[in-house]
Amino acid sequence: MRYLFVLSFLCCALSSIAQYSNPPIIRTEQINIARDSFGVPHIFAPTDPEVAYGLAWAHAEDDFATMQILILTGKGKVATHLGKKGAPIDFVFGLLNTKATAIAQMNQFDPKFIQLLKGYLLGLEAYAKAHPEKVLNKHVFPITIEEYLASAAFSVAIFCGVDKALPKILNGTIPKLEGFTGEGSNAFAINAKKSTSDETMLVINAHQPIEGPTAFYEAHLQSDEGWNILGGLFPGAPMIFHGVTPNLAWAHTVNFQDKIDIYQLETSKSHPGEYKVDGNWLKLEKRKIKLSIKGIPFPIYKTAYQSIYGPTVATPKGEFFSMRLPALMDAGALQQWYAMNKATNFTSFKAALEQNHLPMFNIMYADKADTIFYISNGKMPYRNKDTSFHWSSTLPGNTRATLWNEFKPLSALPQMLNPKSGYLFNANHSPFLASSESDNLNPKDFDVNDGYETYHDNRSRRAKDLIDQLDKISYEDIKRIKFDRQLPNPILFPYGFTADTMFMVDENKYPQLASIITTLKNWDYNAVAESKGALIYNLAYYNVPLVMEGRKNDKLTMAEAVKVYQIIYDFLQTNYGRTDLTLGEVQRLVRGKESWPQGGM
Repeated sequence: MRYLFVLSFLCCALSSIAQYSNPPIIRTEQINIARDSFGVPHIFAPTDPEVAYGLAWAHAEDDFATMQILILTGKGKVATHLGKKGAPIDFVFGLLNTKATAIAQMNQFDPKFIQLLKGYLLGLEAYAKAHPEKVLNKHVFPITIEEYLASAAFSVAIFCGVDKALPKILNGTIPKLEGFTGEGSNAFAINAKKSTSDETMLVINAHQPIEGPTAFYEAHLQSDEGWNILGGLFPGAPMIFHGVTPNLAWAHTVNFQDKIDIYQLETSKSHPGEYKVDGNWLKLEKRKIKLSIKGIPFPIYKTAYQSIYGPTVATPKGEFFSMRLPALMDAGALQQWYAMNKATNFTSFKAALEQNHLPMFNIMYADKADTIFYISNGKMPYRNKDTSFHWSSTLPGNTRATLWNEFKPLSALPQMLNPKSGYLFNANHSPFLASSESDNLNPKDFDVNDGYETYHDNRSRRAKDLIDQLDKISYEDIKRIKFDRQLPNPILFPYGFTADTMFMVDENKYPQLASIITTLKNWDYNAVAESKGALIYNLAYYNVPLVMEGRKNDKLTMAEAVKVYQIIYDFLQTNYGRTDLTLGEVQRLVRGKESWPQGGM
């Protein structure tokens, strides 16, 4: 390891703390940042705020620009750096108004958590003062606690589906295509009952970008106050999001229960600026959002609306839709992650989960006491059970019968503790298919309005097949399962779409498409980089839902299958000039001037 002792910028830290009341003591001479041969920072300091200070400094050395974009997000000032490209981000930030939530809840946070945040922000500001040439613009610093929490809450809300719902509202395609997404992750927990070595094993295999605001950054954090964890975090985060401590470990995967509700308001030209609820006309609140855009010498103002249901937008046709999601009502996700970081056993870890600040993510857990645990986590509201309301589609925004305000306890969520099978797994599939058939939960025991997934996907089906082949699982077995690229037969298309028709098209009827049709038909379902069939399937996988226009519980027609093939043919001809390519020729890992073929999907 090479060691970096942060000594020389004490004056920078001290000059920054005036903006925070009751700032933590930061002794930079006692903060050690050690980087291993991979460049991963290992940060040691006496207190948690000092470790957070060191994390901010180390991460800024590696990705300061991305971290500053996230800071600007919490100020509604992204466009001051990115120009017009950043203006939509600033508008949506103003629309969701997460800063108001953060301000309203400030007094509810644990003082130790607030001190941690202050330590982290002091580290960022100290780095900025030491490297002024790297600061993006004058709007980045200083940053307040409220702005920082607002940025974090905004990011969580985007993860919960705002990014998909808003465009569909504005371009008129609501109801939205529920459940179709490109996110994917895997997690496996094996206890001694299923292990050849009587050891407990956890696989953390998140699928995230390799750069940008949701790219994982690896770090090891250790204080003298019991904080000792190695794992991954996103740029701008003051703690680990998932990883391993000396006592326990957990993994996150994305889950797809219903995290957001969309309401259409009842309006009338005879009642301008109002909407009707339970027979009464209510004023539609509105406020101006100031957008400061790089390259434009004057501010631009956009109108945001608010109904009793939540943030509201107007379509080009003059219709109004509101969004309501738990993520906008709680700015405490980071506090819960901090408590998870500090947990020492299952009891304290579960107590952290019971804070109920985190509105999403599957959690796969294992510890040195041979405990394994899985939960489809979420901040789930009590929704009206009246079957006339279709919670997965657009809801009537003219009745308080669709307005929810209370949330279910952790105990009401799908979860499994130490199943008899000795294993748990999740690959973004159903929480009711997390273990053996005899151990699995019954979906009928849970509220259908929560919208939990009920399906397998290709990764989960293949993982289940591999696990079931083994009475006991070794460390080598679990690595083989994790890196396996074979897909199941019959193969699945995204999240329940039935597209077997892709394999039934008669290539003789379509000479231009014949080669790609036969390539898919002859594929061995192995997603290695050298496979041509894997490429055709990969492209079909993402185009089938678009061609089916969001239909569910329906089959791809023969005409639609031909259309998918035509889209694939046109894409390959336009971008590569030929169609006989392998997966690795199209799917590549690019870093600077280096480019490598990649298998898997």
